[in-house]
Amino acid sequence: MKISYECISCLARQAVEIAEEYTSNKEMQEVIIKRALKELAKIDFNETSPEVAYRMHQHAKSITGNNDPYSNLKEQYNNIALEIYNRIIQEKWLEKADDPFDVACRLAIAGNIIDFSVGLTLEYSDVVKSVEDSIKHDIFGTGSTALKEAVERANNIMYIADNSGEIIFDKFLLMHLPLDKVTFVVKGGPIVNDATMEDAISTGIVDLVRVIDNGHDAQGTILKDCSSTFLREFDKADLIISKGQANFETLSDIKDKTIFYLLRAKCNSVAKSIGCSRMDYILTDRIN
Repeated sequence: MKISYECISCLARQAVEIAEEYTSNKEMQEVIIKRALKELAKIDFNETSPEVAYRMHQHAKSITGNNDPYSNLKEQYNNIALEIYNRIIQEKWLEKADDPFDVACRLAIAGNIIDFSVGLTLEYSDVVKSVEDSIKHDIFGTGSTALKEAVERANNIMYIADNSGEIIFDKFLLMHLPLDKVTFVVKGGPIVNDATMEDAISTGIVDLVRVIDNGHDAQGTILKDCSSTFLREFDKADLIISKGQANFETLSDIKDKTIFYLLRAKCNSVAKSIGCSRMDYILTDRIN
């Protein structure tokens, strides 16, 4: 999905949030914002939004020397997600469900609300509401039955994770997949609140499934920048489960792979590209 005009205002907002998150030093903040705005001024509309955002973050890292300003927030939302996860286990949501696979998909999608790049005002109640709404909310797209059938046909499944916190809800879906056929992918380094190997270890994902990183520290999956190890695994996969907006933005132009996208459409540009409404719950392998 290429950058749209609507992406520019979002990226400009992110420039300010990046500056404020990386440092409290006003002079450094101004330098970061100016560098970010220079990136926007020379924008290539054949790129994706995560490619531009990556360069903005790289400027902030080099100016401040701060490699992971979101680490405390990531830990906070891992803890929030774990609390909700334990509640769902205790209340036996999946055991009581008529279609446990469908509920597992819905919970995995609900966790996608934990996304700092769309704003840092997310509250505990927002995560709870997303989870509770997911059970009764209409799902836009081809749906869980199509994904289940694709899983049954697949020999090599790649599950590309999105955010910390969110990956705890991914456990519900992972437990309904043939784990011996699944490779779970995290980022190669910290970027906003995206899940890294550290998150996969601390949340127990590594105890469930084989985990690799993609060799790069940008939001989404920018294939040209990923490691050769990841690219070999990507090529081998005959089914890819892609979580979140940034992965959708960076992978949706690929037409020669079976890719199912699970996300909430948190901006108008993504919603328009998919053909849904903003904040819809999405599970689809068909893109306009």
